[in-house]
Amino acid sequence: MLSIRLNRCAIVAFAFAALAVPASVLAQTPDRPTDSSARFPNSHDLKSLTITGSYLAARHASVERDSAAAAAFYRSALRNDPKNNELLDRAFISSLADGDIDEAVKLADRILTIDKSNRVARLVVGVRDLKTRKYAAAQSNINQSVRGPITDLVATLLSGWANYGAGDTKAAVAGIDKLTGPEWYPIFKDMHSGMILELAGKEKEAGVRLERAYKLDDTMLRVADDYARWLTRNKDNAAATAIYQAFEKKLPRHPVVQEALRETKTGKKMPPLVDSPQSGAAEALYGIGATLTRRGGEDLALVYLQLSLYLAPHHPLALLSLADLYESVKKPAMAIKVYERMPANSVLKRNAQIQLATNLDAADRSDEAIKILKGVTAEDSKDVEAIMALGNIERGRKKFADCAQTYSRGIAAMPD
Repeated sequence: MLSIRLNRCAIVAFAFAALAVPASVLAQTPDRPTDSSARFPNSHDLKSLTITGSYLAARHASVERDSAAAAAFYRSALRNDPKNNELLDRAFISSLADGDIDEAVKLADRILTIDKSNRVARLVVGVRDLKTRKYAAAQSNINQSVRGPITDLVATLLSGWANYGAGDTKAAVAGIDKLTGPEWYPIFKDMHSGMILELAGKEKEAGVRLERAYKLDDTMLRVADDYARWLTRNKDNAAATAIYQAFEKKLPRHPVVQEALRETKTGKKMPPLVDSPQSGAAEALYGIGATLTRRGGEDLALVYLQLSLYLAPHHPLALLSLADLYESVKKPAMAIKVYERMPANSVLKRNAQIQLATNLDAADRSDEAIKILKGVTAEDSKDVEAIMALGNIERGRKKFADCAQTYSRGIAAMPD
């Protein structure tokens, strides 16, 4: 429903106001169509540089949008000048942008000894606490990260999952219910309170929340999926199948939906989407991060998606969203690294392989791209999308004879 979707201008404004994330966060990731691993500083490089050299190298890496190198050089400079707050902050942001959350947490702890009100550091430390099941500390830190509608919602959902982890389902749901705000809050509130109630064994109450979220927006995949899963356990598979079929009409051939349809037809009772406070919190960060990515709030989306993957490293949709974010800002080298992390057993692996090949071609690694796509089409000779992607790469690389044969296969594979 359009009424609950986030207005693009509003969400961009909220995103930049929400956390004090420098606009250079995304500017520190590589966008050159080359493999950045060759440029990454090794231990010899770092030891041979002075503080000034490390700082200048880090600034250059930031301009070149290479967050891994920037983080390494800033940390090198910081080791030689540990009381330099600017270096500390830059090393923290670069590590966070690069997805090195373990290192970012260490730096965040140091920042908070100097600036207790640093909202990004509070969020990162709070997520660390949630991951390590220190739920009271998680709530304290997360609640100090708020500043505006988006961070209010994120903090409330994460705090709810921390409450559930501490064994207080009632407080978890009450805290989420108490939050008031923009018209797009309810779908996230109902979805997450429903998931918390599911895990607490309160299936009837969970169903009320999940159905309400579904009625607010039946085009949101995770809402439709979890509601259908609840139906398999509490009603019947026919009702669940109807939910998936309705979604299929709006977005045909989505791998998650196709796999779910196969399972519901066998009469399987499907588990909830999440199974722990950590995976629930990861789902919250993923859901809002993915929404921000689609609506132009890339800087804040990057933070949320990286933290989601810190909690759930193999979350397939979070991986796709992060890779899509890098694609949207023309950073194929970073997108490649993310697509390569897709679990082999994920139903989204095939999609990731096609996108991986497209980005490899953009990075002038067309031989690797062609090899991957040939592997995908060998597994399914009627995969028109993969066949056409292969043909497009061959055409772009002026392999016209190969391209003609590939397109002919694609035409033959098309349904009548």
